[in-house]
Amino acid sequence: MGNAVSFTTLSTWGGLSLGSILTSAGIWTLVGGALTYWIRSRPLLLKQRNDADGSLRGDLLERIDKLEAGAAAQVTKIEETRREYEAKIEAKDAAHSAEIGVMRHRMNNLDQSLTMLLTLIEENPERAQQAAKRVREQREKQEIIESAEKSAISAARIVAAGAPKL
Repeated sequence: MGNAVSFTTLSTWGGLSLGSILTSAGIWTLVGGALTYWIRSRPLLLKQRNDADGSLRGDLLERIDKLEAGAAAQVTKIEETRREYEAKIEAKDAAHSAEIGVMRHRMNNLDQSLTMLLTLIEENPERAQQAAKRVREQREKQEIIESAEKSAISAARIVAAGAPKL
């Protein structure tokens, strides 16, 4: 076998076996290929992640716009309702003030009539019957005026509340 190289001679070279050389080279080739793939695909992965983030950001901004529009509509509705209630409260306050004015006017009339009756009786006790008649006539006139005032207040309430819908 002189010049022939045996398989066992080829399988070892400098103390390393052919299998260990091929295995080491294969592992480094695999590592190099994986590293190359990762380096080349990195920009694509980053772009994909940024696109996903951008899409999510766009969806969130759209949702925020819808929520803000809904909140603005609710604020507008609340303001309208508040103005309606304020108008109703003002109308009721005005009606109550008018009623209190009528009551105060009536109390003043009654006080005036009683004071007048007592004065007439004190001045001439024999004419007490005539004084009572005079005071009664005055009270009847006052009651007519008071009734007209109450009617005016009731009519104003009806107008303020609006005509009934048929």
